Amino acid sequence: MMITPIEIRQHSFNRTLRGFDTEEVRGFLTSLAAEWERLLEENRKIKSELERTKTNLDSYKEMEAILHKTLLQAEQSSKAMMENAKRDAELKTQEAENKAIEVIQKALEDRKKVETEIHDLAAKRNDVLQQLKMFLLTQTERLKNYENNELFQLDARYDREAVLAPVKRNFFEQAFSGSGSDSSLAEDIANEL
Repeated sequence: MMITPIEIRQHSFNRTLRGFDTEEVRGFLTSLAAEWERLLEENRKIKSELERTKTNLDSYKEMEAILHKTLLQAEQSSKAMMENAKRDAELKTQEAENKAIEVIQKALEDRKKVETEIHDLAAKRNDVLQQLKMFLLTQTERLKNYENNELFQLDARYDREAVLAPVKRNFFEQAFSGSGSDSSLAEDIANEL
């Protein structure tokens, strides 16, 4: 049981024959009560401070737990974001590689088509040139035969070239009749022969 400063002040002692000086005892008890009161007040302040400190400590512990939890969540979130970013980058890389392969395949197919078309056009050109050569050889042969037949019929007093030039032109005009650009070709061939 704790004694209070009031109890110390109001405490009375029994008197004996050889007792203490009453004033001295009362003075001592008053100073003791004052000291005791000071100690109790200090104790109350210390307890109050201790309570505030405990409250603050609990608050700090709660904040620490929240911060720890937040840090863990941030770590997990960061990890998840990095994994998602990595997966996304891998997917985009794969898509780009697939697209590049498609573009290369398409380019190779287009190249093959162009090469085939070039080969076909070259073959057609060669066929046309061959047909033109055959046509010209045939026409030249016909012209020589025509010249020879005409020469037998010509009188010796005419100039051979002067007589043959209109005959050649007439022959080629008949052979190339109907096509405008071919008639100038016929003229050129006739002049050459």
